[in-house]
Amino acid sequence: MPRLDAERVALLRSLTSATTAVTRNVDAELMSDFAIPLAWFEVMTALQRAGGTMRVNELRAALDEVGSSLSRRLDRMEAEGYVAREAATGDDRRAVTVALTREGRSLWRDATITYRRAVQRHFNDVVTDSDMVALQRFITKLARE
Repeated sequence: MPRLDAERVALLRSLTSATTAVTRNVDAELMSDFAIPLAWFEVMTALQRAGGTMRVNELRAALDEVGSSLSRRLDRMEAEGYVAREAATGDDRRAVTVALTREGRSLWRDATITYRRAVQRHFNDVVTDSDMVALQRFITKLARE
């Protein structure tokens, strides 16, 4: 195993900075076009992928979020009319489900165009096919930790 040295520490900092920069750029474009942060778009995307509804704990796990942060975000999204929360039916009535509203689905569809364009501009236009292979290998290694 290689020894932790200044070069590896600097590389980790650069990786973090680059990822943050891409995320900020995508977030800024969503805010500019739709007045929603990337974090809201990610909630809507997770719900959309799940068919429009998820239990809060499943959503938290899918987003790898802290429960209290997600709860505050859902409060704000619910106040804007993008999601609705209700007690789950069935075995565990303590569970809460979150559903995209009609307005939330419509916003997600429109915002997806901005999101994809921003990812194209700030990530895809920069990353080559060989970069993709190396990044996939690298991310797979990091995910094992």
